Amino acid sequence: MRTLIVVNGGDAPGINALIARFISMANRNGDEVCGGNAGFAGVLRDEIRPLSLADVGPVAGHGGSILTSTREPALAKDEARDRLTAILKRHSIDNILLFGGNGTLTYIPPRLRQWGVPVIGIPTTIDNDVAGTDRTLGFDSACNYAYQAVEGVLATARALPGRIFMVETLGGDTGYIALDVAMGAGAHAVLVPEYDYSDEWLAHRLRDAIESDGHALVVLSEGVKKIPQMPEMIPRMTGVRLRYTRLGHAQRGGTVSHADRRLAMDMARLAHHALRRGITSGTVIVRNGQMMVYEDDIQNFELSPPNRAEYDFVNGF
Repeated sequence: MRTLIVVNGGDAPGINALIARFISMANRNGDEVCGGNAGFAGVLRDEIRPLSLADVGPVAGHGGSILTSTREPALAKDEARDRLTAILKRHSIDNILLFGGNGTLTYIPPRLRQWGVPVIGIPTTIDNDVAGTDRTLGFDSACNYAYQAVEGVLATARALPGRIFMVETLGGDTGYIALDVAMGAGAHAVLVPEYDYSDEWLAHRLRDAIESDGHALVVLSEGVKKIPQMPEMIPRMTGVRLRYTRLGHAQRGGTVSHADRRLAMDMARLAHHALRRGITSGTVIVRNGQMMVYEDDIQNFELSPPNRAEYDFVNGF
């Protein structure tokens, strides 16, 4: 069996770990693995090379991806089907292991199935926003990275009390990272794009936190619409100094956490087994604590919003 690995969309910690584990299992079973650079755009340019454990092993614990990615919709082009199938045949490739987020895994596997190309998808995004799975590869590592910033600002908050601290996480237009970090850090408030709030409530919540704890900590997702007004609005409404920390894209390249290393191993094992069994299309998902290969389209699932009970708990509703 010869498998082509393709990374499509954003990078996330754990991709290299899963590639390394998959190659290791392939080696033990006499299989071969190759990789395509620049997503499917690169594959269609025949940018394919063999992958060995010597290539990936040294960076298995690093963020990012040894295979470059792209967001270019290369498979939507008219000639994409014929070109892809010809390239796969030329390289004697039997199937594809595809890393990607919700957009990639919603649209690409059904198309490849129609073209007769076997594919197993791996939900890979720090945002944890792939429909049908409770956990995506990279989410835990991104949360762990955020805690470093949170602990840093809390050290200052205790040394110089009487201030408001806001930590902005990544997450796109979702609030999964922000809510999980807020819960774990004991934040006084969390703001996410999915749920509305009033400025008056937030100001009152922060003033109460400073009175009771000496400081106020807010964790918010980058998708919150009022972020540009925060640095001016919060001090004006509370009369308290604000210190704002934006994590930015460094959060996507953090060290791979233990939980994501284990997730990578388990997903690699299940994906390799599924491909050897001849499954022609599926996505590795986690539902209710159980990992499985879902052999239908993940667009059959709806993406659930962040846990409302946890959101209400952090915000004292």
